[in-house]
Amino acid sequence: MGLVQRAIEQAGIATISVTMAPELTRRVRVPRAVYAAFPLGHPFGFPGEAFRQREILSRMLREAAGIREPGTIVDPGYGAAEDTPST
Repeated sequence: MGLVQRAIEQAGIATISVTMAPELTRRVRVPRAVYAAFPLGHPFGFPGEAFRQREILSRMLREAAGIREPGTIVDPGYGAAEDTPST
């Protein structure tokens, strides 16, 4: 994904991704990303948690507009205490 992001950025369009593996994301050198510490397969939280999913997407859009340093990975603390789906 990082290669695609860099190509899009070269065309003048800002990109941002969500990552659950920040170490790998740093190695791929994506232009900007938001870290979410959810289990693999759940980058925006768990099914049925629309509020959280909208919150993460909104944060990503704000960060896409504000991050100026290439390679920045923002850690807003998503998922750290929410590692299991709500019932």
